[in-house]
Amino acid sequence: MTHKGIFDLLKTLNIPVAYDHFDSNKQVNPPFIAYREISPDTFKADGVTYYRPYEFEIELVTEKKDVSLQNQLETLLTNNNIPYDINDEVWDEDEKIYHNYYEI
Repeated sequence: MTHKGIFDLLKTLNIPVAYDHFDSNKQVNPPFIAYREISPDTFKADGVTYYRPYEFEIELVTEKKDVSLQNQLETLLTNNNIPYDINDEVWDEDEKIYHNYYEI
């Protein structure tokens, strides 16, 4: 999956999407998604990188536990043959928002 491919796919959820973060001059309210590239497991031999996959972390941010939106995201990934792991769910007490992390 390429950067453009994952961006275009996530936009179909009809919530704001950005790579890594939104511009500081933009006020974005939850729900929204930020995604970022993470360190992939590359295949190397004899000083040559033969395979370097793109791997991403998707961060779904909501004001409350939103099972429906989580299901929409998971269905979107499943329907597009994108395997995923749910890594963590974090409640941010200071900002009063949930962060749900998916790795693809």
